[in-house]
Amino acid sequence: MKALLFALILVGMLPLSSMGQITEKIKVASIFAKTGPAAAGNKSAIDGVRFAVQILNRQGGVLNRQIEVVEFDNHSTALHSRDAAQKAVQAGVVAVFGANWSSHSIAMAPILQAAHIPMLSPFSTNPDLTLMGDYIFRLCFIDSFQGEIMANFAIQDMQAKTAAILVNASQRYSEGLADFFSKGFVQRGGKILLQSNYLHDTENFSTLLETIATLGPDVVFVPGNIVDSGRIIKQARQMGIGKPILGGDGWGTSMYGHAGSALHNAYFSEHWHRDNPNEKSRQFVKAFQQTFHQEADSGTALAYDAVFLFADALGRANTFAPQEIQRALAATRRFEGVTGRIGFDANRNPVKSAVISRIENKTITYVKTVEP
Repeated sequence: MKALLFALILVGMLPLSSMGQITEKIKVASIFAKTGPAAAGNKSAIDGVRFAVQILNRQGGVLNRQIEVVEFDNHSTALHSRDAAQKAVQAGVVAVFGANWSSHSIAMAPILQAAHIPMLSPFSTNPDLTLMGDYIFRLCFIDSFQGEIMANFAIQDMQAKTAAILVNASQRYSEGLADFFSKGFVQRGGKILLQSNYLHDTENFSTLLETIATLGPDVVFVPGNIVDSGRIIKQARQMGIGKPILGGDGWGTSMYGHAGSALHNAYFSEHWHRDNPNEKSRQFVKAFQQTFHQEADSGTALAYDAVFLFADALGRANTFAPQEIQRALAATRRFEGVTGRIGFDANRNPVKSAVISRIENKTITYVKTVEP
């Protein structure tokens, strides 16, 4: 299957008619935000699922059946995420891809665990998620890992001795990542001068930033998402705060819409970079660009890997029995994805590397890869 996929990316997609007629479809669900504050960051994951399913179907589907994606909008809330999970169960899906925000995935997990439907989150990094049941998987590293590597990056690479942290108190993701960074920074000899909270709909951060300007930390850690982090960076630069600002995987290119040219001297941890020299990754970048006429990002790549990893496990299980699919997923050790080699640990978290990138001049550039 993997060899055939790679060949298709290289030479183009075969017409569906050449694969014979397959009438009965496998239903899977895609649960992400199409509306609300998470929508900007979730679009790439939606596209990643669509692209992967398109390729799988053109090569004949899985177990000789085509795949049908049922998409649900979680409206950027935990409550609607839970409702979407219930609708997915009612629709009779065999797997769910999503969500991205940890708070959304944590709301979905109990519903899908009880229904014995495997859930593969491309982007939810809160460590608690996969502890909610043995049908809950993720394709991304967890916050404890990225919090540690960003703390180490601040201390070793940026020679920082002090830090300030701004936390989105509306998101478990932000709170968890802030705590892991803080612990890692202090353990390495650093000092946290300020750790302060804000709400997700905050637009004016001047009071918090005035305090930071007075304290003068060597780095500022902002483990938020695209909208709030972009606003903070823009206002910080406007107030003359030029110190490096660090973030997590909730950041991305869409931040330019909220920060503009103020988005510079900023570093963040992510799961993949399009300049990865791996040949499989390069072919994915090219094929996605040709299909969607836009650049893939780490959300796209993770969602794409989630679909193909599930297809790989389904092929190994050779059945649609939920227990056998779960066992095959859990037994994954050396799946070669676009984002690297993926294997699950005992808690269904992937053991894989992370990337640190820099945002400068409207470009996200690769800085380094950090191995687990």
